[in-house]
Amino acid sequence: MRRHAGAVGVIVLLAVACALLATLEGCAVMHLGRAGGAASEARVASARHGSSKTAVALDAIEESRARAAEEPAEPWWPYRVAVLEAAAGRPAAAESSLRVAIGRDSSYAPALTMLSRALYEQGRHEEALRLLAPVRERRVALPAGERAAVLAGVALHEAALGRDADAREALDGLSRDGRAGVPGVASFLAARAGTADSAVRATQASLHDGPDRAALHNNHGIALLRASDADGAEKEFERAIELDPSRAAPYYNLAILERWYRQDEAAAVKRFQQYWSRSHADPDSLYAELGRGLPPPVAEGVNR
Repeated sequence: MRRHAGAVGVIVLLAVACALLATLEGCAVMHLGRAGGAASEARVASARHGSSKTAVALDAIEESRARAAEEPAEPWWPYRVAVLEAAAGRPAAAESSLRVAIGRDSSYAPALTMLSRALYEQGRHEEALRLLAPVRERRVALPAGERAAVLAGVALHEAALGRDADAREALDGLSRDGRAGVPGVASFLAARAGTADSAVRATQASLHDGPDRAALHNNHGIALLRASDADGAEKEFERAIELDPSRAAPYYNLAILERWYRQDEAAAVKRFQQYWSRSHADPDSLYAELGRGLPPPVAEGVNR
């Protein structure tokens, strides 16, 4: 149980990162019929519609690539290409385009934060920290809000590497205005730090700053689970889902709660299925035990 209890805090990173970076890049998240003639016709129509959508997406990518070539100093166009490629399920191509955008402007925050998130999801934390070092070390200047988003990413990567003190130091570099933009990361670090009781108090206090923020309720749920309050944790995870049903992390945490705190495997499988329909990131390798009947994750090669 100890391994899984600790891992409850892992998946929240993706959720917090997504919430924080949404201000700059957006958090993009990407069916069956009965047999018979009508169903067959519906499948054909659906396939045609899908092909049409794919063609439109490819046209948009090519058009943006052409504009990127016409304006070789402008980072927005390769960033736009990356957004379209990511939406089309081409993460390796999206990463390449993001690096082109950053090559044109090393302080272009939308590309920095989008690439930071992509590297986080692949566990490439040291690489991400090297990418974000110029901002962290003030070698490039950014407006307060953009700097806050980038340093939030720094903190998340440091925390993923188990370096919570370095994560807190990254946030300490923010101005008062900038710090106001990252309560989710501060709340996450509070959920991990100190005793279980102090984590509960700290994450409860963070809710006063954002009572309607799903990430903060998710973090508070983690702290409550650390304190062995499964019922209280469940309420917080459910509240996070109520506030943002598309957020994947609370479902993952509920799967852990059901499986290793309540020993209810059927309920855990159901929660994991809900999670898997929203995200295939699996930091605690739950798929091996709870992913029955679900399609396995498809890994595409990435640029290392």
